[in-house]
Amino acid sequence: MLSSTELSKLNEVNYREDRLEVVNHFYEDLCDKKVVDGYIYSLSRYGKIFASAAGGRFSYEEESTQEMKTDTIFRVASITKLFTATAIWQLADDGKIFMGQPVSSILPEFDADPFKPITIAHLLTHTSGIAPDPGTISDTYYKSAWWYIFESELGKENWIKAGLSKGIHFPVGTQWMYSSFGYAILGAIIEKITGVFAEKYIMDHIVKPLGMKDTFFDIPAEKAGRIAIRSERAKEYLQKLQNGEITDAGQRSEEEINVPETGGGLYSTVADLQKFGIMLLNQGEYEGGHILSRMAVQRMTKRFNSEKIPNYAWGDAGADRPYGLGPDLRYNVSTSYSEGTFFHEGAGACALFVDPVEKLIAVWYLPFHKGVWDGRAVFGTHNVIWSGLE
Repeated sequence: MLSSTELSKLNEVNYREDRLEVVNHFYEDLCDKKVVDGYIYSLSRYGKIFASAAGGRFSYEEESTQEMKTDTIFRVASITKLFTATAIWQLADDGKIFMGQPVSSILPEFDADPFKPITIAHLLTHTSGIAPDPGTISDTYYKSAWWYIFESELGKENWIKAGLSKGIHFPVGTQWMYSSFGYAILGAIIEKITGVFAEKYIMDHIVKPLGMKDTFFDIPAEKAGRIAIRSERAKEYLQKLQNGEITDAGQRSEEEINVPETGGGLYSTVADLQKFGIMLLNQGEYEGGHILSRMAVQRMTKRFNSEKIPNYAWGDAGADRPYGLGPDLRYNVSTSYSEGTFFHEGAGACALFVDPVEKLIAVWYLPFHKGVWDGRAVFGTHNVIWSGLE
């Protein structure tokens, strides 16, 4: 049963009590069926958080008895890309870059064929043609940009050149093909323009101004115990952090090649991600401060190209892939949110959805059991959450 305070919140935002119970049962059922190991979610409407809950296991280990909590910290993976895109748009707001600007005008490694036509917009929309993520294309012997960066001698000398060394996979601007390497390049652009690491820029200009106190790239030792454990390697690393065997400064210095983690290195909570989402819903404003201009938010959340962009990633057969200058804009037969909703998902899985029509923001973390993706968790979540709107 919901408390009187919880019921009052639901009434304020026009959300049905019976459907919120369905949301909770839905997630509990996913845990029972071992589709996911646990769950955390947070819902807000009109800028007010009205529901937040957690359940299931904190760890991937089936014998673990530690429970997931609403303030559990998790790696947000590719949701990081929304923060990177926001940083790029901040620089555009300041007149330091523009979306149609050739990357070669900033990074000399792109001043060579076939990379000269690539613009900042192509990187933001995954239409540059460079280095698709592993698994996105059907090629048994494909080596990703990360292989060339971390396994070749060229990577030690110049990681950008190493990542580009396989050329492009289709003519610039003609296809959609997911590239986290492209977002690492955006991190390099931020660093070149600002003179500081992209991660520091994002922390100083987005995370801290929004009061996101549980969001970071480098894990503070005092918060390591709150991070959801998804592998034995992660468990060992977090234990070393808590025991003082690894310092904050050592987290980056241990790496031989410092590639910006702007494609997927951020950690956060559902509560912190709500702040970021509310800022975007409010056209760049949060609690009286401005992170982005209204026009920047409007442009980044609209379709990049009016013409159809074919998608062949993950076995898609060339269907149109609507995309903004940063966020995903997919809207199809399996989705229940309003047309115009913008979002980003993260591997694992997690997601941040902003529905500007219904003024609804949904954030969730659903660690798949043994890492096996399951559409019931993804599309079922859309259905049950949006079904409660009045």
